[in-house]
This record gives sequence, structure tokens and C-alpha cells, in this order.
Amino acid sequence: MAAVDRHLAGPAHLRLLGGAALHLGYGAHRVTEDADLLMEDAELQALIETANLGVALELANADLEPEGLYLTHIWGPEHQILTPEWRTNCRDVVGEWERLSVSVLGPVDLILSKMCRADEGDLADIDHILTVEGIGVETLEAGFARAVVPEAFTETFARARGQVLTVLRRGH
Repeated sequence: MAAVDRHLAGPAHLRLLGGAALHLGYGAHRVTEDADLLMEDAELQALIETANLGVALELANADLEPEGLYLTHIWGPEHQILTPEWRTNCRDVVGEWERLSVSVLGPVDLILSKMCRADEGDLADIDHILTVEGIGVETLEAGFARAVVPEAFTETFARARGQVLTVLRRGH
């Protein structure tokens, strides 16, 4: 995040999901080489115009390339499984940045976003969130019921729901 901050032309807020969100927002000691961002189109366009975000990301990626790190996808909420309240459930990340502020998805929304793929790594990440946050079946089921599931993820979500409940019941 410091690499992006160095290259911004003005204030910017970035919202993380995926492994970077787990590491920075939930204390997961997992390795990730990338940082995925979640932004609405209007939000992204405003940051491109006011903070020169596009150039800042390109320069940050060039800075990070020798270390094998990069900022990768910028996802729109329509490409993720999320609750309608995902914006208000985000949590701020504390960092020493001049122009940058960062937040991560709230725990239920981060779990739901991990259910877009629901591979072994995602299920381990979900287990970490369940453990750290002490999330129970009722909270998880309420999140499942409120989830907005893009058509492309309907089958994956149905399969992942059972897998996530198994993870919850097995270890918590």
C-alpha cells in the first residue's frame, strides 16, 4: 500500500478483498503476492480523475515487480457475492500513509466473496475468519440469506454454502 501511496496525486480510499484483506484486516499469516480491490465504477473513475489512481497503480506495480508483488484486479461489487450492506460493514485498516486510506470487507462479506471460488485455500481463509471473529451458524446463515449472488456464481455458492457450514461445525 505504501507503493501506491507514494504515487498518488491526491487523497484516495482503497477497499481490499482477498488475501491482502485477510492479512491486513484479520491478522492472517498467509502469503499473498497481490492485492485485490473492490470499487464501484463511479468511485474508480473519481479516483482516476482526482488522485491519478491509474498511473499510481502502474508505478506501484513497477516498484513491486522485483519483489514478485503486484496490485491486480479491481473488482466491481456486481462481480462478487456480497450482502447489500457490504459498504457499511467495511473496516478501516490503520497504516502510515500520506494520501491513502484503506479498508477491508467486513467478515461476513469477506467470507461471501471467498465463496465465489471456494477452493481449499479459500476455505482455509474462511476458517480463519470464523475463528478470529467468533462467527456462529446464525450469523453465517443470515449472511447467506442476504447475499446477492451474481448468476455466474449460483452453482458455486450453493456448493460452497455446504462446505463453509461443514468448516464451521467441524472447528468451532
